[in-house]
Amino acid sequence: MRLIIHVIGISFLLTVFCRIDKGEFGDAIDKGQLTYDAIDEASGLVCGINNPGYFWTHNDSGDEARIFLLDSAAQYKATYFLEGVGARDWEDIANMKEGDKSYLLVGDIGDNLAKHTTIYVHRFEEPKFDRKQMVDTIPAQSITSYTLRYEDGPKDAESLFFDPIDKKLYIISKRDLHVGVYEAILPAQAGDTIVLKKRISIPYTFITSADISSDGKEVLIKNLLNVYYWKRKPNESIPEMFKREGAMQPYQAEPQGEAITFARDGSGYYTTSERPFGLPGHIYFHKRQ
Repeated sequence: MRLIIHVIGISFLLTVFCRIDKGEFGDAIDKGQLTYDAIDEASGLVCGINNPGYFWTHNDSGDEARIFLLDSAAQYKATYFLEGVGARDWEDIANMKEGDKSYLLVGDIGDNLAKHTTIYVHRFEEPKFDRKQMVDTIPAQSITSYTLRYEDGPKDAESLFFDPIDKKLYIISKRDLHVGVYEAILPAQAGDTIVLKKRISIPYTFITSADISSDGKEVLIKNLLNVYYWKRKPNESIPEMFKREGAMQPYQAEPQGEAITFARDGSGYYTTSERPFGLPGHIYFHKRQ
């Protein structure tokens, strides 16, 4: 309880001192309720590329290594298991385009006690949904698993995205009063442990998700109470962009809301949440104004 009060207090202070502009995006539109029982701790959300109009999600810690496909009304469509992969604390999922191939990145990056010396990111081609097969397995040979470590020691994190402009992976820490933004280049094949380099600290805390637009020109991050938005200037790097203050967007706090993603066409962004204490989880859409 003390932790919850502490987090809410910090978030309130951030709300007070952050710039509140006219929102780039509008108020929440309910797209549908998560009713599939197995999705009880939705911790990441991303729009499909090979599956337009669908979402990918996954559970938080304690689940198997699997991702779920949802339709535009948040209804369950399929489960895909990742063969040979662990699921210590999956926290976010992102798109990655390489040539004509579309990949998903799943971040096993949660570490509540900041005790793990390494974290993992798994990359695999986005499966194409076959309506005749609701359960399938992504074979181990089709998955590239990267081992990473922070240059300044273990961190808890729940946010990652892949920048289509500079081709780098970004991870944002969670629990620091000023969270760190870390970057790394993912090689074609997994090898030695990759060092995540800290590029900047930004004055936000308890960040639970982040995403970048499909063209790499816009970034969203969220905590439990707020959503912040940046529009990138021409030739501006991600760390340079984060030197500016984020513009707070309309957001009605969800129960344990931990996921955010841009619409692929840039028309807005979506959020979803876990289902603590049996509370319902929904997918909400915030349309661009």
